[in-house]
Amino acid sequence: MTTREAGWYDDPQDANLLRYWDGVMWTEHTSPRQKPGLDQAGAGYGQGTYAAGPGAGGQGQQGSGQPGQYGGAQGQYGAPGAPQDQYGAPGAPQGQQGQPNYPTYGAPQYGAPQGQQGGWGQPMPGGGYTGTMTGPTTPDGQPIGSWGMRLLARIIDGILVAVGGWLLSMVFMPDLMTDYTAFFEDVAAGDATTMPADLAGDFMAFSLMLAVLSIIYETLMLKSASATVGKLATGLRVRLRDQPGPLSWGTAAIRALVWFGPNLLSGVQALSFISGLFGLLNGLWPLWDSKKQSLNDKIAKTNVVKK
Repeated sequence: MTTREAGWYDDPQDANLLRYWDGVMWTEHTSPRQKPGLDQAGAGYGQGTYAAGPGAGGQGQQGSGQPGQYGGAQGQYGAPGAPQDQYGAPGAPQGQQGQPNYPTYGAPQYGAPQGQQGGWGQPMPGGGYTGTMTGPTTPDGQPIGSWGMRLLARIIDGILVAVGGWLLSMVFMPDLMTDYTAFFEDVAAGDATTMPADLAGDFMAFSLMLAVLSIIYETLMLKSASATVGKLATGLRVRLRDQPGPLSWGTAAIRALVWFGPNLLSGVQALSFISGLFGLLNGLWPLWDSKKQSLNDKIAKTNVVKK
């Protein structure tokens, strides 16, 4: 019984494929069995040297098209005098120019050494299979941030804006919290069921102030840092979907207005439900969107990406 070391060999079931042998048995990993052309392999492969596969008896001589290389005169990867179909088994005699010279593509999950042309997960010479699966990305390949991290960033930003709004209310509406506390006590005692007009007016003003503060905060942060404080803390950034780089004032303002603009209606009791529903829908939209964009991302043509 011939013992083979782990490596890539001719697929025993399909002559058009190479299959990975893990040293004990055939695995499910296959690759197109094609000879890389110099126009595809690039300058790095133009010298005609390819790392011999694990277990190969030897390495072919340098020089494109020489016997023992891909495209050599004898075919079957072998040189004159090279053994036939030995798969480079240990102890196989070495030909004059080289042994069967299969390219090595490392398979980390089996501990196989990586070849000179790139490890498992990198494009194969003349091929195109990467061997890995990635998450959603922008058209130029930058990973898109996860929904969970976006939610955490929004929570952080919401806390910051709320604290800022509370501090502003102490300056412009100093009686707001006192009046609200008194109204709450009256409701608990059964002495009141309807919010007084002056308190309702203060709450409407407070809601409008929070909405405006959110728009200003979002716009300034996106323009200056391409991220809010929450996104900076969670490793996220906002960029145009089709090209990287800092956002313009217009893009930053549009993204902020679409997200927080409906909150300008929250001070009106009859319309507050609409603003709340839009905020919920906008926040959940990336979960089912193919481009992982919220509604304000779609209008501003942006994506939230990983740093």
